[in-house]
Amino acid sequence: MTPNIVEGFDIELDPAEVHRLLGKKGGRGAGDRAPDPRVDRAIAEALDAARGLVAPRAIYVYARGRELPGSRMFERLERMAFCVCTIGPGLEDEVARLTRRDELLRAVALDAAGSAAAEATADRIEGLIAAEAAREGLRTSCRASPGYGDWDVAGQRSIFELVEAGRIGVSLSAGCMMIPRKSVSFAVHVAREPETLRSENSCENCGRKNCEYRVDKREARSG
Repeated sequence: MTPNIVEGFDIELDPAEVHRLLGKKGGRGAGDRAPDPRVDRAIAEALDAARGLVAPRAIYVYARGRELPGSRMFERLERMAFCVCTIGPGLEDEVARLTRRDELLRAVALDAAGSAAAEATADRIEGLIAAEAAREGLRTSCRASPGYGDWDVAGQRSIFELVEAGRIGVSLSAGCMMIPRKSVSFAVHVAREPETLRSENSCENCGRKNCEYRVDKREARSG
């Protein structure tokens, strides 16, 4: 298994996603409030700042499901792609600096932009893997990540061991939180008829009802 490292690519930041994340942080119904010019201005500034602070990188490997250390989730699946990707530490460092200066609105807006950027990075690499599969006449499942649905967050350790995530500057805390925080780990099944992974549709399956990043099907369709 030779890890594939991808870097030096651009991602597209979606202002609507940053608005959504800020609405979730503001509590139930926050996204339906009348527009606040201060928030709109903070989001515009955050998006501009984020473009200069993010440094997307990813590393992924193709492996049999049973080659994921300590996991039985994918052992029947003959071909998987396991990935860790990140936007790097620069944006988080700036959020911390703004917080220390009590510029809390700017800090929260930039943090939301960072979350959107991390997801955009994962989307980009998921698309790259899907394109590689398509060239072989194969398809990919939707991605699944440790900590969602049936996949325990401790599964992070197995992915990090398999893909050598340290090579792109991403590590794990004792509690399996990724460092930098604006990072994403995931797995996809590659096959002619890929299986539905147990942590797909994670918002519907996850028990965290008050998660600020939760998306329900009605919201996803209307967006």
